[in-house]
Amino acid sequence: MTDQQPLLIQPAAAAPRRSILLSGLGFYRLSVRRRQQLTFVFLGSLLVHAVGLIGFGGWIVMRSQPEEVTVFRTPPPVRTYEPRKLEHKVKVKNRQRSSSRPAVLPRLVAMAPSRVSLPEIKADPKLIHTTFQPTFKAVSGKGLGAGLGTGYGTHGFGTGMQTYDFFGIRARGEKVAILVDVSVSMVEPERGGVVGYMAVKQRLGQVVDALPDTALFNVIAFADAAESMVPELVLADDAHRENAKRFLRPFNVDGNWGLSSGNVSQSRVGLKAAGGTTRLDLAISAALKMQADTILIISDGIPRVGKTLSKQEMDAHNEQVKSWQASNSRNLEKWDKKWAGGGDVVDRVWIPPAEEKKPESKKEGPPREGERGGRGNAGYWKVVHARGYTPRPSPPPAPQPGFWTLNDFIKHIGLLHAEYYKPAGLPEPQIHSIGYAIDKEGHRFLHALSKQYKGQYRRVARVR
Repeated sequence: MTDQQPLLIQPAAAAPRRSILLSGLGFYRLSVRRRQQLTFVFLGSLLVHAVGLIGFGGWIVMRSQPEEVTVFRTPPPVRTYEPRKLEHKVKVKNRQRSSSRPAVLPRLVAMAPSRVSLPEIKADPKLIHTTFQPTFKAVSGKGLGAGLGTGYGTHGFGTGMQTYDFFGIRARGEKVAILVDVSVSMVEPERGGVVGYMAVKQRLGQVVDALPDTALFNVIAFADAAESMVPELVLADDAHRENAKRFLRPFNVDGNWGLSSGNVSQSRVGLKAAGGTTRLDLAISAALKMQADTILIISDGIPRVGKTLSKQEMDAHNEQVKSWQASNSRNLEKWDKKWAGGGDVVDRVWIPPAEEKKPESKKEGPPREGERGGRGNAGYWKVVHARGYTPRPSPPPAPQPGFWTLNDFIKHIGLLHAEYYKPAGLPEPQIHSIGYAIDKEGHRFLHALSKQYKGQYRRVARVR
């Protein structure tokens, strides 16, 4: 025991400061294997850093050595001897002095024609008449160029597409269709009444007057129907301009409110419509059939164009009606036996005319949309049903498909474009719109329609 005691105490007594520091960090609390691993890692890291330091230092030292600079030396220039040039000049001058001047010979003139003649060419010359440009009718007015252009179209006079003002919209085009809403709502008091609509028609006349003389145009009015000024686009001369203003003048005046029938029928291509009001679809169809490149629309609301049932919907409805008739056949037979013979079913009662009363104030101006007149002051027969009468059972009505949406208009225009424009290689027309004191729903519709076809939209509260 006494021999081993110094061996246990000796490491602790001779421990350096490093061991004390490591023991304070918990180094000696680790296992022997873990301490060996850490020692090897430390020594390896030290060796790697030393090698890296030696290599980097050597690279710095080698780089600091002066590099050998390659210098290219050229031989001295060859001397030029100026006296040789001077000697050459002197010899040339001496040679010119010694040489004689060229003799001037007289010109040879033939006093008689030569006996040699060209052979006779037997040919029958013909006069060839060609026309490199068509014959144009003299056009006078605004915007004519200084000379004839190279094209044969309406702009062969060097005018090009000109810009004109459409209620503040700067529009361009050479084939212009002006679509005007003439529905009764356009003359309602909140839109300025008849006076305000007269201002609209005057402004449209100014738009027509501003069209270039070489432009083609047409005016199409629409409400519950649509009517075109002429069947096709016409040249914007003075006579057709005056005709356009005359065409718009009678709409929405006393005794002629709105438009219930017109000369524009539904197109054979495109989507089919089931009637409606504000028939913008008919007006657009007419404009696209004329291949207009610019369409100008002024309206006060969203078009209410009725959708039609598809073949699948019609077939489903017919099956529903057949099923209803089969299940209600007995009720129909009972009603027919009881009430179909007439007899006491109905009775007619004469309603005498009421006493005439002078109205206190006469209503002026157009009727509002949907307003209908009464029976007047004449008497009439009133039908009175008998007691216990019930109407005949009826099958379920056909479903109501609703009205056209913006997507329906886009699809309709696409079908018309494929029919009338693509065969001629023409792009889609630009559509510019004016919302005349328009509601929010119509505002969103016209704005989106113009944006879809690269046009402009403007909302106008009133025209003065």
